[in-house]
Amino acid sequence: MNDVISLSDLIHKRVYTPAGVQEGAIENVMVDPSSGIVRFACIKVSEDVSILMPWAAMIFSKSKSGFVLTHRGESILRRRALD
Repeated sequence: MNDVISLSDLIHKRVYTPAGVQEGAIENVMVDPSSGIVRFACIKVSEDVSILMPWAAMIFSKSKSGFVLTHRGESILRRRALD
């Protein structure tokens, strides 16, 4: 059970770019109720901006005790931040 984490422990985990820059923190997660698979994370990037990020666009980093965006995730972040 070393490779599992409770949903409540995911909230407030920091999210970083591949270059190591902190971009925000997870404020919520969305789970597919029929499969139990986490599909999205809502990342708070500023006081009034949150971005819905596909779960597959992030990788957990033990060394950062948070998540690192894949290059796809970083692209989604940049595109949605401009909207």
